[in-house]
Amino acid sequence: MRTGTRSTAAPLRPFRALRYGPAAGGPPHGLLSPPGDGVTADRATALAAHPHAFLRLVRPDLLEGRGPGERPDDTARLLRAWTARGVLRQDADPSLYVVEQRTGDARVQRGLIGVLDLAHPGSAEVRPHEEVDPHRVRAQARRRRAAGADLEPVLLCFDGSDAGPAAAPSTEAGAACLDRVAAGRPLVETWAEGCRIRLWRVDDPVRLGVLDAYLAGRSLCIADGHHRWAAAEEQYRTDPTGPGRTLLAMVVDVGRHPLTSSAIHRVLTGVPAAELLAAAGEASPLPSRPEHAVDVRGLLPDRVRDPLAAYRLAERLIARVRPDGRGVEFEAHRDRAVARAAATSGTALILPPVAFSAVRERAARGLLMPRKTTSLTPKPWSGLVVHRHHPESTPHHPDCTSHHPEEQVCDWRESESITTAPSTTRPS
Repeated sequence: MRTGTRSTAAPLRPFRALRYGPAAGGPPHGLLSPPGDGVTADRATALAAHPHAFLRLVRPDLLEGRGPGERPDDTARLLRAWTARGVLRQDADPSLYVVEQRTGDARVQRGLIGVLDLAHPGSAEVRPHEEVDPHRVRAQARRRRAAGADLEPVLLCFDGSDAGPAAAPSTEAGAACLDRVAAGRPLVETWAEGCRIRLWRVDDPVRLGVLDAYLAGRSLCIADGHHRWAAAEEQYRTDPTGPGRTLLAMVVDVGRHPLTSSAIHRVLTGVPAAELLAAAGEASPLPSRPEHAVDVRGLLPDRVRDPLAAYRLAERLIARVRPDGRGVEFEAHRDRAVARAAATSGTALILPPVAFSAVRERAARGLLMPRKTTSLTPKPWSGLVVHRHHPESTPHHPDCTSHHPEEQVCDWRESESITTAPSTTRPS
């Protein structure tokens, strides 16, 4: 098992977020974007129907048929245009942001968004659990540098229930502080695809101090965003004094708000199952297997129980039939993986989930899993806040900044009626 380095950064710091304002011209449910892995090419057109839909910033490749990371200046130009016109407005005061997502099955996730300062290591230790693709990291770094912004937060987690006696008081105080914030009136409240999304801002010095103590000394595991994290580190190494040394992050206490770990399957387009199984030493698919799917666990000896053994075997099989890595796709939904394989005369490698406890235990030991091993959900929706690396350079617009949370609530609520959305199921 390959190992990864542990990085340290200053705990979450307040920042002046760019957020949608009335000039966006639409309610949040028509602007926000689902988490990146949940956006397929088939859905992209509908999700980008509004001219200011956030998908146009974060995944333009899905709309224009080009690869991720190509023409990175496009995102920068669009971001500058939206800020100049007041579509995105910058908060006047540095703040932390509380985000809550409540799904139709009554699951609640509450997290805290701020920025990590890689140039001033503090007591927050950040541990990856998956490998990254160097080419994708470089592409992410180019795009990030060109945009001068973080469009989506890296998702980090810790387990507050593991806090020892010394940390217990700050843990309890921080959790209580988040509850009090969430009991107040949100800046944004909307429904999207059956998910209730709410956002609050924290700029009170007393509460900020409580939340700083809440996160101090934490060991944070990267749950989502390994490539964004690696891209930020690469940019920082290249230019240690540059503005890219800070990174947008969302921290969730999984002791209070657990994450679900699902498998990520592999689709080998254009590779028939017989060819794949021949590479594994089996002459033909077993009758019980679908024509375009192979359960990798069935290729392992009966005594092997570790689900990661299936991922390591999948890597070896892919290296044999596709040594250049081309035509390999990743899909978290089994049915979609099989359908994609069938549509491309290929094969879906069906893989088992890795328990989240095992993910965190390996991360704590510095052990890395193969890239795209786990899909940890729920992930945060995109478009609630943007971190501009050069906040002082934001073009001035009469509506670009807001000095009071009450003003922003009234602006969006009254002009856009954001508490309703069509075709959604609201949890009771």
